[in-house]
Amino acid sequence: MFNQRHEAHYSTPIITVFASVLEVLARRRWAAAPWFDGEITRPPVGCRYASRNGTLVRRGRVVECSTPVLLTLYESLIDAPCRVRLRLRCRLEPLDSGTSVLLDARYELNGPAYLNRRRWREQIHGHCCRLLTAIRARLDETDVDQGAVADSGQNIGSNIMTVTNTTSVNGKPSFK
Repeated sequence: MFNQRHEAHYSTPIITVFASVLEVLARRRWAAAPWFDGEITRPPVGCRYASRNGTLVRRGRVVECSTPVLLTLYESLIDAPCRVRLRLRCRLEPLDSGTSVLLDARYELNGPAYLNRRRWREQIHGHCCRLLTAIRARLDETDVDQGAVADSGQNIGSNIMTVTNTTSVNGKPSFK
């Protein structure tokens, strides 16, 4: 059994972060399931899902879902002849300045997958990092949709407005 732990901090409330976690996870897992209508606040415990991405088949089920603090998924990643059993646990903890997301990934490899354990370690690490990045992007989209645009008035890029000093044709400086 191998173990990975990832952590991210967000400056938004725990309810908003949990909703973003569910939206990001639903995209590639249970969004195509017949019971999911897009307005369900959380997946039912015990629901099963399956998806395919190239040669990789992902089968899983929701084991635990406690709003807004915990979500646990058991998945089997099958890329013949390799099989990886993955437990993905996402725990949210409130902080004074926002929310902390702890993402634990425990996985078990079968014989052929064990021979490729470095590849699987990197794949799972990359998946967890992309998941946390997608949560950040989803939270940023939510902020923009709700009108909480940065103080500078910019919708894209950094929250700090850059001022450049350029000289116009008449020699007077103009600020853009």
